[in-house]
Amino acid sequence: MNLKKFFDPRVTAFLLAVFLTGCYEENLVPLEIGAKAPEAQLTLLSGEVVEITNHPGKAQIITFMSSWCPCSNESIPLIKNILERKEIDPEGMIAFLMVGFQSPEKKFRAFAEKWQIPFPVGYDNRDKIARIYGVTAPPTTIFIDAQGVVKRVYFGNIKDNEEEFAEWMKALL
Repeated sequence: MNLKKFFDPRVTAFLLAVFLTGCYEENLVPLEIGAKAPEAQLTLLSGEVVEITNHPGKAQIITFMSSWCPCSNESIPLIKNILERKEIDPEGMIAFLMVGFQSPEKKFRAFAEKWQIPFPVGYDNRDKIARIYGVTAPPTTIFIDAQGVVKRVYFGNIKDNEEEFAEWMKALL
């Protein structure tokens, strides 16, 4: 029997990629806008363990990214540019955090070093935190106000949404 007649190698490659990268998750519940952000501990690349939502009096933006993801790579310059300008948040009332997932740790470390991320970066071992936050694909960016309430969840590349990103940040202040 000639199996080539029954299997398209492109479909097989796609399915294999989906299952190997963890892009497909069953039974994940996305975060609800208006709900409290879940508590979780993250080990930063420095080795320090932090409570993700422990920023008293500060809003927080958490971005889940992967080293292999083109949209993650394209989103980082926008975030860095907005932070460097400091015009939106001159008082530093928004804490940023990057969570690496769906990547081998070594590759994610190289990704973070390459981009010289100017805020805390951690690695989500076994994608536990991503599951808690209902994140299934990179990049996903979560906006949390100073009371720990989820205000927005943005799925996808933010590189072409600089004005919106700035407005979403302002809404947290």
